[in-house]
Amino acid sequence: MKKYHFILLGVVSAFITIAYAEMPTPGGPPSLVFRTIPLEGTPKSEHKVTPYRLYDKMIVTVWDPIHCGQKPVNPAFSIQGDKLFLSYALSKAPEGAKSCTLVSEFDILNVPHRDLVIEFAGGPEPYVVAKLKKCPYSKPISEDLWECLAPTKP
Repeated sequence: MKKYHFILLGVVSAFITIAYAEMPTPGGPPSLVFRTIPLEGTPKSEHKVTPYRLYDKMIVTVWDPIHCGQKPVNPAFSIQGDKLFLSYALSKAPEGAKSCTLVSEFDILNVPHRDLVIEFAGGPEPYVVAKLKKCPYSKPISEDLWECLAPTKP
């Protein structure tokens, strides 16, 4: 039985190490982690921007209608006043490419404690706006309303 305790302890400590490695350094400058998942052969869809905030981390998932074969390049963010701008450029679409959807995730670490409106543009299109509200059923442990924020309709 002790053998299983050591294995379980090893797995738990590995998860704690991974979680700790992704935690931002308190008070450090904001930084970006960017991930993508291309979905091939999906019908033409609308942009969808879904932001969440947990303490000092903003997680924004974007569904972006693109042409199959296009790739996001130069993902970027900037915080200007009460707005968080997210963007990337798209590579050139292959000729005759079908419609696809690119699902991307922007993780911004060390976000300042203030209300932010999220604006996203993937390529030359106009920005899509998303807003946040206090998480439903959330019982903050402090007066800090940035403990948990979820998407709301603009």
